[in-house]
Amino acid sequence: MYSIMIVDDEKAIRENLAGIINFEEYGFRVCGTARNGEDALAKIPQCCPDVIFLDVCMPVMDGLAFLKELHSREDADLPYVVMLSGYSDFEYARSAMRYGARAYLTKPVDEDEVSAVLRELGEILEERQRTLKRSDMQEQVKRLKGLYHGGDGDRTSFRGYQMMHCVILKENSEEEENWRLIRELVEERLYGGEAAFCRNQGCILSYLAGPETLGDYQQSVTLFARHLLHHIKKKGMDCALLFDRVLFERQENSFRRDYDTNLYHMLTELFWGKEAIVECSMTDASDFFDRRLDGEKEYIEKIRSAVRGRNAGALREVYEEIDEAVRRKKLNIIFLQEINYRIYYSLMDLLDEERIADVRVTPIDLRDTSCFMRYEDWREQLWRQLSAVYSCMENTDSGDGIGEQALTYIQRHFREQISLKSVADKFYVSPSYLGRCLQKALKGSSFRQYLNDLRIREAKRLLRDTDKMIYEIAQEAGFTESKYFISKFTDLTGMTPAEFRRVESM
Repeated sequence: MYSIMIVDDEKAIRENLAGIINFEEYGFRVCGTARNGEDALAKIPQCCPDVIFLDVCMPVMDGLAFLKELHSREDADLPYVVMLSGYSDFEYARSAMRYGARAYLTKPVDEDEVSAVLRELGEILEERQRTLKRSDMQEQVKRLKGLYHGGDGDRTSFRGYQMMHCVILKENSEEEENWRLIRELVEERLYGGEAAFCRNQGCILSYLAGPETLGDYQQSVTLFARHLLHHIKKKGMDCALLFDRVLFERQENSFRRDYDTNLYHMLTELFWGKEAIVECSMTDASDFFDRRLDGEKEYIEKIRSAVRGRNAGALREVYEEIDEAVRRKKLNIIFLQEINYRIYYSLMDLLDEERIADVRVTPIDLRDTSCFMRYEDWREQLWRQLSAVYSCMENTDSGDGIGEQALTYIQRHFREQISLKSVADKFYVSPSYLGRCLQKALKGSSFRQYLNDLRIREAKRLLRDTDKMIYEIAQEAGFTESKYFISKFTDLTGMTPAEFRRVESM
């Protein structure tokens, strides 16, 4: 609620104005009154009004003199002034506006006119409050970043604040578009300057949220998160929200250590199947860091032996052993990431030993991806990585293994927006190498030719068996543009889709 001071030399007006106008209805309360401009100037430091209703003609110091003195002060948050006068002379109004008055009303005041002024001032004050809060939050974010990079520091001023991490779970567009959409959707609802963007890393966007962020949701993290996730999902995004209030309640460790530990703790819970809302409940990190994988070196040596010996059964067996051990122990993602890189470097060594340069093995990185992997995604990625390297080494000369696997993948996913590069990424090989493998498997045909052939075949089926529109069939068959679909269909069949449908229906 905002405050109003009434300044008028007539006692009846000072006392009765509040009775005429229901200020509270518009979000205001009368915080004080004054007999003249000099009296008002003396009372402003104690009263701190947001708005002043000011009479023009008063003894000692009149309204215009008061305005001049008020606006001579170097104060960024001066109250807004509404002039009151029995004079309707334009010159009074113009002088008042020149000296900073927001509005000019003649006595006796009209209730509708006052109401309109109060509504306008309420909106202006709310926006000013939001601006001040945003500025304050930005300063807090700067301090937070200083704590993070400096390691130690006092966190007491952040009591009541929390960190909110937005984790992108599935991508539906380019990486930058995902970030932009999430930021727009989140910041649209973190109104009032009660939160500010801090940083992004891979699929994670982090915000510092102020003490009043959850005010509209009865201080319930769950209610607020569900509301936010609902709007994010409406835009086709899949996201999780992680909330950390414990971070600002502890003081014994370095801030950076606590920040990273708490974040990875929540990400680990998300990795192992926690629903899309995770609150940090971590009080002791010892157990979290103790969950290492026993026998890690032996597992990696078994991988090397199976791949080097071209033993597919042994490779599958060690993969299942690793999967079982990781799942049984609910390994935290910090050490899981270490295992990912050790397997990666081991595979790179094997490829170097065999002098295979065309295979592009990339490490599985849980931290720096455009969308966050959960357990099922990780185990699938690990097997693809292992089997891709194995197939390349088993078929060093022919490339048959990769080619046949890629064909199967294309047959299952041709309706999606796939490319030679995206398929190559799935099998951890370079696009050029995959292209050669596919040409061999297809006996001279290329990836693009085979993909279009599959899509046209599907389009023919839809034209025969459904009454869907041409543009709908184009989309379902994997074409992004109807014009391109019609052109390609005509080139390959000698007739347009509409002509094909008529012929098939006879």
